[in-house]
Amino acid sequence: MMGRDYYMTLTVRDLPPGTTAQDVCDHINRRRANAHPVVGPLVKDPNRPSLCTVVTIRQDSEYLCRTLRDSLNLKTFYPRNPTTTVTESQIAVSNEFLGVTTLAEHENPEFDLYFVHGLGGHAFGSWSSNLNRGTPSMWPRDFLAKDIQNRPRSRLDPDGPKLAGRISTIGYNAHAQQSYSSTMTIEKAAEDLLERIRTDRPEGSGRPMYFACHSLGGLVTCQALIHALRGDPSKPELQEHYRGIFFQNGQCLVKGIIFFGTPFEGSSLANFAHKFAKFLGGNEAIINSLRTKSEVLAELVGKFNQLRSHRETGFPIVVAFEKSPMFNLKFVTKPDSAISSFNSRTIGIDGDHRTMIKFDHPHNKDYLHVSEIMIRMIQDTLPSKKSFRRDSNPSPPFEPQPLRSRSWSSPPPPYPGLSGTLIQAQPADPTSPVCDCKSPRRSGSSLGQPPTRDASPCPEKTDDPWPSESFRNVVPDVKPVKAEELIQPVQKGREHTSDFSALRAFDTVFLLDDTGSMVETDTDSGRSRWEELIESLRYTVEIVCHYDKDGVEVHFLNQDEKDEDGITEGQRVLNLLTKEVCPDEQGGGTYISTRLWDILCPYVDRFEAWKTWQSSRDRSRPKMKKPRMLNLIVITDGAAEDKEGVEDIIVNVAKRLDSLSAHPNQVGIQFLQIGKDDDAARWLRSLDDALKEKHSVRDIVDTRPWDSPRVIDKPFRERLTQILLGAVNRAQDCAGNAEME
Repeated sequence: MMGRDYYMTLTVRDLPPGTTAQDVCDHINRRRANAHPVVGPLVKDPNRPSLCTVVTIRQDSEYLCRTLRDSLNLKTFYPRNPTTTVTESQIAVSNEFLGVTTLAEHENPEFDLYFVHGLGGHAFGSWSSNLNRGTPSMWPRDFLAKDIQNRPRSRLDPDGPKLAGRISTIGYNAHAQQSYSSTMTIEKAAEDLLERIRTDRPEGSGRPMYFACHSLGGLVTCQALIHALRGDPSKPELQEHYRGIFFQNGQCLVKGIIFFGTPFEGSSLANFAHKFAKFLGGNEAIINSLRTKSEVLAELVGKFNQLRSHRETGFPIVVAFEKSPMFNLKFVTKPDSAISSFNSRTIGIDGDHRTMIKFDHPHNKDYLHVSEIMIRMIQDTLPSKKSFRRDSNPSPPFEPQPLRSRSWSSPPPPYPGLSGTLIQAQPADPTSPVCDCKSPRRSGSSLGQPPTRDASPCPEKTDDPWPSESFRNVVPDVKPVKAEELIQPVQKGREHTSDFSALRAFDTVFLLDDTGSMVETDTDSGRSRWEELIESLRYTVEIVCHYDKDGVEVHFLNQDEKDEDGITEGQRVLNLLTKEVCPDEQGGGTYISTRLWDILCPYVDRFEAWKTWQSSRDRSRPKMKKPRMLNLIVITDGAAEDKEGVEDIIVNVAKRLDSLSAHPNQVGIQFLQIGKDDDAARWLRSLDDALKEKHSVRDIVDTRPWDSPRVIDKPFRERLTQILLGAVNRAQDCAGNAEME
């Protein structure tokens, strides 16, 4: 009977430039002829002029693997054809995988994707599988790297440049045996993680980062980002030392995280420490902190929620939970706990807590699901190449709200500025439809309880470091202008069929600018831009609701958790703007491209699917309903920080529509400018018609300024028609082009 094969995977570092995989195989086979080495990609060491790789060896026993490893370590290596003056080097060989190990690197990488194992795990072994008792397959290296390289950088440009990144694992001290408290154990692991990333990143690097975290590695990553981006009053030196790694040029470089089996609300497994201690590496102090309803986790999740809810650090996350039991207890991460902690997307993966991240082949259905989510996250959030800059200047400090104590009885709160807690409207100046947007002060209540407010409905601006957290409109009721007052009547009270009635053919979507620049006052009326935006909707939203029987959609640039669809009454839209949503007084840039993509790309995908079904001769396939035409109305001051991204998305959507032979009015984008920013007005005009000429694509954009009417007369009705239909009706577009001149 044949004995069992033993495999050991090693990191091999300090290889001279010019080394090939065959050179590594020959070097190992000279030490032991039957080593059976399998060599991974050779990649550049980020800190040295050398190469590194990962090698898996096979022996008849674990002992033979260890002795071969030791015989290779610190031995002189000679490449066959060195490409520099370095013709030999002393290589470092280990199976510990501490620090950052690059598994694969594409040419000219634009992002880093880090895989973080759990406490008690291994940087390579946790993600690898040898289900068939053969050479272990490690899906981030063997499957994902290839799939990423074959995908376009932008989903809107399938024939454009491909994605290129660097995929690495981070190994940190995961077997803490000291007797200090569990909180300090997680914090020390987080500090170790920060240092590993710091030594891996070139100084001043602006390359975006993504993380995939398993089990407690997710908590360690959360704690590390809290230290670096939010700061801890007890350890201010951590933020000072590490913040520049994650925040450059006013932008957070962390662009997305996927958590696998991370126990955000504690684990029932941890309640059985005598069974779970070995699994977590023997540290019972950590296990105690992971019991259900743990105050340690409650505080950590609360701080992480605050971090993510700030507009400068609001990266997306996905939470994956396991479907199979372990120790007869099913979930470490329950789907309902993930939702209550973060209101994030959750996915279920077949397998228990260990095997949920072990995919044995590239056609595994869970791997296909996970890889697609990860690739789309990168495509959706990767900045334009021109935004990658190095900046030696320190980033502005992140000033968090002091965390207040709270009990587990209340769920971990989102950042209060984006929560659903509402403050009742108070009487305000009856001469203005909207009270001046100032922040009602919060009392010293705990985070889990509703805030209280001072008597003054519009207090003076204070030095509160987080004015946006308590930003609430305190306004009287604002009523929409009734549709019948705006629709031009004809004989016998019937509607005029040549103007607004064309809206029946469209799904109308509003994208509203709720960024900090909307608090500025530069309108003819003397009101703020936000007040003027509300005023514009008083005249437009009821008409749209009148004709769109399915209801309109309302989206926000900043507070996307307040998006709503199926709204059939204009009053609901105005209530959103006057009682639940208000621009961030703290300011920040206006970024439009991401939200444009969120709306336009899925729509064009649906239209393309319908076109495919329509052209198919196989009528046995389920019938697909043709999407209604889309009328997207963007109300903004136009002061966009991502102008190039907006233009790219519009051009790519227009190209896709042209390739599908879509109706000329299939998609229209109406930009309605609020305020008197001349530079913004010029840019908006360039979107209307100039893109068509420059890129030889259809014109899907119209731009108009907003001016509040003195009276509702025929000229105003005509202008309102141009606003609502200018992007989807060429006659209306031409009729009002002079307005933006």
